[in-house]
Amino acid sequence: AAMSERSRAEVDATLQTAKLNPAELLPAVHCLRFGPQASAGECCLLQLEPGLCAELEAGRSLVIRGEKDEQAVLCSKDKTYDMKIADTSNMLLFIPGCKTPEQLNADPASCNVIHSQIAGFSKNYWELRRCRPKLKKLRKLLMEDPYEGPSSQKDQTLTFSKYTTEDLLNLIQASEEEILHQLQVIDACKIEGRYWRVLEFNYEMKLLDHVTQLIDSESWSLNKVPLRTCLEELGSLEPR
Repeated sequence: AAMSERSRAEVDATLQTAKLNPAELLPAVHCLRFGPQASAGECCLLQLEPGLCAELEAGRSLVIRGEKDEQAVLCSKDKTYDMKIADTSNMLLFIPGCKTPEQLNADPASCNVIHSQIAGFSKNYWELRRCRPKLKKLRKLLMEDPYEGPSSQKDQTLTFSKYTTEDLLNLIQASEEEILHQLQVIDACKIEGRYWRVLEFNYEMKLLDHVTQLIDSESWSLNKVPLRTCLEELGSLEPR
């Protein structure tokens, strides 16, 4: 391997052939060669905005979401991004331990000729663009089996779809915070402390009727309905 490495004299001869003035360049030179395992497709490049980069550096995760028939999106804890492949006219080389001009300037003792091995290469990278969370599917999934109460015959079978927070994170192309906010927007309830459900309309009206009857019997002001008392009084009739 040492026999094939360029000497300083060979580097200077190459610069002269290329009609480059060595005085205008840094004295340290990277001599590159492809390693035995170097190939395209082994690694993917992802361009991150500073905020997302800070998330990773802080030890938090970014997640790619999407089923086979969906365009992939990347999600942080609270944001969603479309992923697009951007092609480059120049080949991008992966060089472990490569020193930047800034690092070479900061270290005057840097070796005059640095022999580096290329570990891989690519002609494109993933580009991220902030997008709206894709939340229409959330209501559609929950409307497949709206909750009709614990006495519902359908709810006593095991055939209907149940979705935990983890299930929704796997199925919905949005960040966790965006999904949890949308669950509030569509008035979803966590049944049995685990499954997210929307209430079937007639069942919701039945619950509302219980509450209004209690308000009437207790002569409460509509502006001051005590939640704790309401839950205690109606807890024997319907799930808390």
